Amino acid sequence: MDQGFGAWLREQRKEKRLTLRTVAARAKMGIGHLSLLENGKRKPKVESLTPLALAIGVPYGEMLRAAGYLDDRNLLFAHRLRSVRMEREMDIAELAAACGLTPKTIQRWETGPDQLPSRKSLERLATHLQVTPDYLLGLVDRPEVAALDLGALLEQENVSYNGIPLTPDQRDFVHDLIRKVLHLSASTPSSSDSNQDKETT
Repeated sequence: MDQGFGAWLREQRKEKRLTLRTVAARAKMGIGHLSLLENGKRKPKVESLTPLALAIGVPYGEMLRAAGYLDDRNLLFAHRLRSVRMEREMDIAELAAACGLTPKTIQRWETGPDQLPSRKSLERLATHLQVTPDYLLGLVDRPEVAALDLGALLEQENVSYNGIPLTPDQRDFVHDLIRKVLHLSASTPSSSDSNQDKETT
């Protein structure tokens, strides 16, 4: 039984003036299941808390804490890291190679680390998982995809392609190739411009 979480959940829903039916529909769960949660007759699964938090409009970290899953920020980070990785269909070895880390490090972070990764490692994880560092840390609730700048990416030391690390010479080659392609495309008239020229002659 989890009367505390159920009462908190009902209070949050009523504060937002939402009906059981509305929240259940938004969270894509049965209205009966939601009612059991609010009555404290069922403990929520951690994977159901993200859609529930979005449905009611409360921070995910607050939802985790109310449900008893979050003792500190490290557990939230571990859950988000694993969830996003699985959503991207990446295995631990693949993510580790892309970020220049060991699979054991990723595995340790996903099971509730004693300490959070360094800012540099966090930014690498976020880049390759296509989310913001703040989302992984639980500071925001939406995984806003960060726009990737290839120039900045190629300046990083641990850049790989399909899991194969690129040497500095290879990164320079790719950088020069992209720059030449952009220059060529800018100096070559598009097909639509050519058609317009033909129509005016």
